Amino acid sequence: MMSISKLKISHLIYWIIILTVSVSMLVYGLAKPLQFSDYKVDKTLDKMSGHDIMWIFYSYSKTYPIILGFFEVMGAVLLLFSRTRIFACFLLSAMLINIIIQDYIYEILALSTAIYYQVLIILILCFDSAKLKEIICVLFAPDKKNFPFITVGIALVIALLLKFFETKIF
Repeated sequence: MMSISKLKISHLIYWIIILTVSVSMLVYGLAKPLQFSDYKVDKTLDKMSGHDIMWIFYSYSKTYPIILGFFEVMGAVLLLFSRTRIFACFLLSAMLINIIIQDYIYEILALSTAIYYQVLIILILCFDSAKLKEIICVLFAPDKKNFPFITVGIALVIALLLKFFETKIF
């Protein structure tokens, strides 16, 4: 059994990680509209770095960075509450994995920072492993009812017909 001081140190580390990720994602989310505003490059596309190409893409519209920033802020806030922490970890992981992939492909220097925050989120999930296991068990619990093969078959045929007509209409 863990001693009281080990529990306190563990709890302190847990909250340091939560606050580090939360405050950082809050700052990144709030700064997102400013980060990509008015980015201009006077080179042709074949002479641009990956960084330039990505920044031009994000700065093309104010709306896209605002939406990304909103989800980063939402994840940062939800991370602070026990009831929403797992959801926040998944939301922020979706954001960070996307950032990690883009940073890697476009050779953005902030790649290591994104990886760092993703590792911290994995540590939060490790601290909350009992709650995470419970959620996974509920999500993947076997369905007690018989699978409605006929209903799903009819729905599949209708969905395929709708898809066929969609390609003819649009």
